[in-house]
Amino acid sequence: MEKITIRRAGSHDLPEIYALEQECFISPWTPELLLMDICLSEENHYYVMEKEGRTIGFAGINLVFDEAHIRKICIAPDMRRKGYGHLFLQYLQEKAMKKGARDMTLEVRASNLPAIGMYKQFDFQIEGIRKKYYDDKEDALIMWKHNIAD
Repeated sequence: MEKITIRRAGSHDLPEIYALEQECFISPWTPELLLMDICLSEENHYYVMEKEGRTIGFAGINLVFDEAHIRKICIAPDMRRKGYGHLFLQYLQEKAMKKGARDMTLEVRASNLPAIGMYKQFDFQIEGIRKKYYDDKEDALIMWKHNIAD
């Protein structure tokens, strides 16, 4: 059976996280922005997923009072469609509940149908649109899951 580990991300993970960021996102964050978001923010909690010693993904949430905002979920392209995104989302939800969150939210590209489908499987609902949210002017859908403990 494969060994999957999810652990808190640290500064030593930044090279692998940055490589995934470059590979996976149309408008990747800079190393400086990743450092600030992952290592220097008290409210953000980032995690890496490892399979047999290889970093195959990372994810982060921002906790404010009783709300958890999913900052990112990133899975290496060759590891997608194998359940790792589901595993990460479940993990983030459990962490958020333990930290007192009642609701979760996120933004997702309107064209990212696989991610939207996954979020809907976890009972996230589209509750708004951020017009031209991304650098390339694509809209973001705002999705919410209320009462995550239910």
